[in-house]
Amino acid sequence: MRAATLLLASLLVPLITGPASMAAERATIEIVARSNRADLVSGGDVLLEVQLAEGTQRASVSIDVNGRDVTAEFAVRDDGRFMGIVEHLELGENVVSAGVGSTRAELVVNNHPIGGPIFSGPQIQPWYCLDGALDEQCNRPTSFEYQYVSSITGDFGPYDPDNPPSDVASTTTDEGKTVPYVVRVETGSINRGVYRIAVLTTPDDQWDRWSGPSAWNHKLLVPHGSGCNSGHAEGVAPDVMLGHALSRGFAVMSHALEDNSENCNLVVQAESVMMLKEHLVEAYGDVRYQMGVGCSGGSIAQLHMANAFPGLYDGLIVGCTYPDVPVNDLLDCQVLLRYFTEPGRWGPGVVWTEQDMARAAGLQSFSVCIAWAVSYSGIFDPDAAGGCDVPDREPERLYNAETNQGGVRCSYQDYAVNVLGTRPPHRWGPIEEQVGRGFANRPYDNVGMLYGLRAWQQGQLSTAQFVDLNAKAGSVGIDYETLPTRIEGDPAGIVNAYRSGQMNEAHELDRVPIIDIPIPADRYEFHDNYKSWALEQRLVEANGHGDNHVIWYGPDEQGQVYIPTGIHTDTRPFLAMDRWLSAIEKDLRDVPIEQKVVDDRPDDVTDRCETPDRATCDLLFGSAGNIRWAAGMPTLANDVIKCQLQPLRRSDYAPNLLTDAQWETLNEAFPTGVCDWTRPGVGQQDAVAWQTYEDGPGGRPLGPAPTSAVPPASAPAPGALPATGGGLAAGVVLVVAMALRVLARGRREST
Repeated sequence: MRAATLLLASLLVPLITGPASMAAERATIEIVARSNRADLVSGGDVLLEVQLAEGTQRASVSIDVNGRDVTAEFAVRDDGRFMGIVEHLELGENVVSAGVGSTRAELVVNNHPIGGPIFSGPQIQPWYCLDGALDEQCNRPTSFEYQYVSSITGDFGPYDPDNPPSDVASTTTDEGKTVPYVVRVETGSINRGVYRIAVLTTPDDQWDRWSGPSAWNHKLLVPHGSGCNSGHAEGVAPDVMLGHALSRGFAVMSHALEDNSENCNLVVQAESVMMLKEHLVEAYGDVRYQMGVGCSGGSIAQLHMANAFPGLYDGLIVGCTYPDVPVNDLLDCQVLLRYFTEPGRWGPGVVWTEQDMARAAGLQSFSVCIAWAVSYSGIFDPDAAGGCDVPDREPERLYNAETNQGGVRCSYQDYAVNVLGTRPPHRWGPIEEQVGRGFANRPYDNVGMLYGLRAWQQGQLSTAQFVDLNAKAGSVGIDYETLPTRIEGDPAGIVNAYRSGQMNEAHELDRVPIIDIPIPADRYEFHDNYKSWALEQRLVEANGHGDNHVIWYGPDEQGQVYIPTGIHTDTRPFLAMDRWLSAIEKDLRDVPIEQKVVDDRPDDVTDRCETPDRATCDLLFGSAGNIRWAAGMPTLANDVIKCQLQPLRRSDYAPNLLTDAQWETLNEAFPTGVCDWTRPGVGQQDAVAWQTYEDGPGGRPLGPAPTSAVPPASAPAPGALPATGGGLAAGVVLVVAMALRVLARGRREST
């Protein structure tokens, strides 16, 4: 009997300790995707690391993909990691398995086409490729060329490997390597757009992915273009021949679809940068850190990616700054401009000077709004030719409200329809009814906006001006037409704009250093400099501080004003950002990246204006306002798309006096109330990081990156006993049955 009891205990112990044993087994081997998340891989290859328990012999490891042995692709690299590039992945899910003896782990790698998409949703159509494309995805052979810097002229020129020039200059990198100043430029296509990668290396330099170009310091700079256009074409990548970066050992890469002047779909921009970075990591080597640089639309792109797709960028250099696509600015400007430029709409005795217009708008000069109308009215005009590419190639396909109502609409919101969604039937207008589809949601609303409120309360506008403006301002319709009444924003479009980060609430931006160079304060055009202070305010509201954001807004030590239009080649912010990121890289403390960004900022990288004192600097070079601030918004943030409303109360405007007729006019103009700026905007919320739009507008969070796991055991055949390790409950049943038989036999023998 005692023997039987001991047998029962010995059989139960392995099952009781089974989960711990399985956990130990799971920790023995792990597969990690290193070039990208395992679910976002593209192009048929992926960089993998196999992590093994200490003491495990690498030679005993076997690795396969979908049953195909790829063990030979892995080796212990110079940094001690066991890594390899796995190629020839199938489209869709691929099962990578690595094992030592009976211990195995599996990682599912989801491979997408090199022509995209991955998470941006159905690709915009029509789409036009440049000459030389092999298919409708604009895929093309990868090409390489060399450029060099002449020791005589100091300029770049073509380098012929078969007939090398005799005047090749040399350069010394920031790692102290002196090399010929020769740059290889790779050109290809990813995600239906042209890309370029430039790095110091000569044709004789022998390197591969594991060694990398010998002069490369493994830092990366990404230049961005300006503008905001709804391009339906492959486009041209921004210039990568940036000598101040290349000469120091940086790689410089760009993609046509991260250039706002080619593509103002911010999610496609992030997707393109991610795909190109994956290719660079797989072909050139690991990246220590990546910084972006860009003015105007280039600031929009960087700030959106760093906030909605954190981790894509490590540092941002922004100029002519916009926190996001300026929907409020441009459409509010159009509302005021259409009223101010039509004196026939003004009431009896009402006259507007240019100074009055600027005060009502809260701007340095009303020429800001005029510049918007001249340069970028086409962003929201669905049949405007600017930037759409369709009219140049197939003009008959372009939307026209009278002649081609079912044509391609070229507005910003239609180009981002995967993100913003379409208007539901109850919001359709006559044209939408006729064509049987809703136009894209537009995240704009001016219901309840008391234009010029601040200036009126400060005595800078007459009551007659204030009332007449608000009674007659109206709005801009979905077809960019003038409407006599205010327009209510599309609710889903407003929510989706916030969730996607199209309206950038800066919640994730504290993870990156930002050097911000606004347009000089005397430039009265659509780059009015308040937007840098709006970004600062959003950072403070989202994160409690703006210590990761510095503004260079006045003269430097030599009295020269910083010019953001030259930001791509300005070494001052570039070197400052490099020092900042280098300090973060060296900070090995186990603290959040947000803390490192603030703690490791160099002492001399601060808000910069060398006028004698800060007050004078702010007076001469600081921010003006914006239209929503002038309408009563308490800060410059300008991040409320649709305000919550409160009743129109006469007492709220004391001591300003209104006649009974004026009060009645305001009540007719605002039947549902006016903006309550003390409350958050309708639908206002932080962006949801790393969303996919393949399931529809609004997005779905991707969640944590996939990790490897122990493969599930095979199920037993019907009627068969469960296999060893087939589950704790089944094992207990089997062992208890065996033990009871032993005990029963023992009792019979004892009697």
